[in-house]
Amino acid sequence: MYATLNPSASFAASCCPAAKSVMDATRHTNTTIIASFFIRASFLDTKCSARSVPTQKTVNPDGYNDSIAHYHIPLTGKNSPRRAHGGENIPKENNLTKSDSLPYTAYMKYKVMIIDDEKSVCLSLCEILQEFDYETCFCMDPLQAPGRLASESINLVLLDIRMPQLSGVELLRKLKQVSPETAVIIISGYASVEDAVKAMRYGAVNLYQKPIDISKLVDEINQLRDATFKIKRLADHVVYESPTPCMRNLREKIEKVAPTPATVLITGESGTGKEVVARMLHMISTQDKKPLVTVNCAAIPDTLLESYMFGHEKGSFTDAKEMHKGIFETAGDGTVFLDEIGDMSMESQAKLLRVLQEHTFSRIGGTQEIESNARIIAATNTDLLSAIDQKLFRADLFYRLSVITLRIPPLRERREDIIPLAHHFLGYYNANYGKRVKRLSDEVQAMLYNHTWPGNVRELKNLMERLCIFCNSETVTLGDLPEQYYSRENPVNDGLVSKYDEMTKNILVEAMELSHGVKTNAAKMLGIDRKTLNTKLRKYGIEK
Repeated sequence: MYATLNPSASFAASCCPAAKSVMDATRHTNTTIIASFFIRASFLDTKCSARSVPTQKTVNPDGYNDSIAHYHIPLTGKNSPRRAHGGENIPKENNLTKSDSLPYTAYMKYKVMIIDDEKSVCLSLCEILQEFDYETCFCMDPLQAPGRLASESINLVLLDIRMPQLSGVELLRKLKQVSPETAVIIISGYASVEDAVKAMRYGAVNLYQKPIDISKLVDEINQLRDATFKIKRLADHVVYESPTPCMRNLREKIEKVAPTPATVLITGESGTGKEVVARMLHMISTQDKKPLVTVNCAAIPDTLLESYMFGHEKGSFTDAKEMHKGIFETAGDGTVFLDEIGDMSMESQAKLLRVLQEHTFSRIGGTQEIESNARIIAATNTDLLSAIDQKLFRADLFYRLSVITLRIPPLRERREDIIPLAHHFLGYYNANYGKRVKRLSDEVQAMLYNHTWPGNVRELKNLMERLCIFCNSETVTLGDLPEQYYSRENPVNDGLVSKYDEMTKNILVEAMELSHGVKTNAAKMLGIDRKTLNTKLRKYGIEK
């Protein structure tokens, strides 16, 4: 009788007598008759119970709606979010409840793709993750998966290691080539030690054996989601959303370095976002719950810097009326961020070197050795190697600080980021100031693209704030720009506009290729709506 049922319903009927009874009661083999119910089956040891409730959600399998999606057969076990008979409610206090650290709307943007050749597994995982406000989809054909990943915005892939036509490890390698930033968790009932080693080598986050411990899996997905949105909020699109190879490489380095205790030196021109990167490193590290203490070495007089860093005892100098803890003591096991370290005096450099070498220091006027386990992140906009040659910076301190060096490229070296960043900041200030400045004219975009940006991202952000305040229409024109960006006596060079048009056309063509001609996906990649995309396609003669 159940041969014509979809896989999830057949599975429920064969494993759970209560589910079978529900189907028998309908006296139909047509699954649409019972599609308005979830068959919720829970297993604990050998016991099974089920209940039918009205449909609340549907899965989006392979991008299409299907009546199969109405059946909810969660993968279960002793750690399942849903207990057996009499214990179906999820406890509010357990690991599986949503974190309050992020706004609810942010969770809906975290998308998980399940790649497995068993449809019942795909449906079950989709339904479970939807319970925790994740967007889900699945793919049963491993050969189609890389294309799907290239055309859709996927944050996490749950991948079965044993797939037909293509091994899970080989598919993992292809997925990472297509989308290096997408996290992958391997799921399998047959994984060997060799498979596990290969999976980790190719970039898998973790490996779960079947039957899956749902509690642990969802908890790990929650952590991955939280880390992703922490980065996005902190980066403010400066690093994380950039499509350029140099910034993608920087992002990958940040994600690898952050969980380690390694000392990091961040280099880059003023305004590139060195402090943003430092905060990202701290927030996705193991010390994220501990203090991040920042000191601008250029802003504090050298006579006060030592006291500020290491503290002082009462009476150690004229104005020392009470004991004062320095930043290293305040940071504890957290992170100390030393901004503009190139401006630190040689004397202060020597004392900092001692902390790096021995992990101890003493307050001014004190004799007690205080242990320091703080991670040190330093940043500078000066050439420290040149400063070493000029005897302005210690070579031994440089090599201690530069265990990991992260260089943030100036905005002029990644011009593809200029227009997306401009639109992002414009949207940000529209929301803050209640304005409706919706777009930048083509001439303005050409001018922004060709500007040298000596102040980098900070300069661009400040300009967008000014334009949002003073522009009285929905479109920013050349006349709205300050004189240093445009003057009526020096109109836009036609050659620059031509270069901008060529760049824009190439980006549109690439987006259409990556999305396999699906305009909705192409528009999503470019951060614009479909109507704007159609206008640009017609303008540049891309759409026939």
